Amino acid sequence: MRAVLLLGLVQAKECHDEACPMSLLQQKQVLQPTDRRIQPEPCGYLLNEVGDASTFMNNNCKYHSNSHDCDRPLQDVLAEHPGMDGFCYFNASAMYVNFYESEAPDYVGSPAKSILKLRGTNYQGLDSGPLVTFHFEGQAITSHIDVDHYAYDDLYGFFLGALQGQGLTLEQLRDPAAWQKASAQKCEEIQTTYNFTREDMIFSEVLDMNMPIFAMSFCAAGLELPALLHTPYVTEKAKYKSAADCQPISAREYARHHYMKCLAGVKNSAADLAYLFGRACLKEGNQIRHLEACPFNPVS
Repeated sequence: MRAVLLLGLVQAKECHDEACPMSLLQQKQVLQPTDRRIQPEPCGYLLNEVGDASTFMNNNCKYHSNSHDCDRPLQDVLAEHPGMDGFCYFNASAMYVNFYESEAPDYVGSPAKSILKLRGTNYQGLDSGPLVTFHFEGQAITSHIDVDHYAYDDLYGFFLGALQGQGLTLEQLRDPAAWQKASAQKCEEIQTTYNFTREDMIFSEVLDMNMPIFAMSFCAAGLELPALLHTPYVTEKAKYKSAADCQPISAREYARHHYMKCLAGVKNSAADLAYLFGRACLKEGNQIRHLEACPFNPVS
């Protein structure tokens, strides 16, 4: 999410109609690849084929074929389904929970698809957005927020150490086994540090924090949250009132979000890292740069 979460938000915030059709159409397009007709039989699916607009498609459990397991720890659910990929079982439960069957994941090519899909039509180019300073866990990190979701993905990637220049390499990315090994190691490090319990990993509760994480990331950057997101579903858990009265994101909350993907299967956590690695890099002075300003640009 990784923040594959907000396709069309920039456009949507310009729509003053609460039932903005463009936003819903774009959100449905994100979910389209998860249609049950093109997935293996065991995978979950949406009973309404759209999702839950009231959660910005970030918690579709209300309409999910496996909704009976959403309010349980993910560890317990998967223990009852040995060998099942978590993103398969809960396929389409959120717009970023998508299962794709693949023997050899393409971690080099797949980030470009996510990057281009998330841009929407308002992307104006490198460094076209405001320059902000994130204040995060005692550190100051700068970045240009060229698209709204950069506020989430930049800091999330920085926290995970997933940006180019933070230790992971293009050579690892080109080798799926090596990339998954690196991802598994990060998952182990997260759990060693944060010791998440089963109660911490109740699936629907993790899903419900994705949009508040977005708001808290905006808070860390000193940015006003888009008007579209000033709803109780987002602001209450985020404790967001304004850019001057809000709770910044914590390392633990980013860790919990990623660890859900670890539990769901290393292919899913590895895909998250690949997206974050492909889109941005860390330069001297804690500057986050993007795409063509980085050594590896998957959309070039």
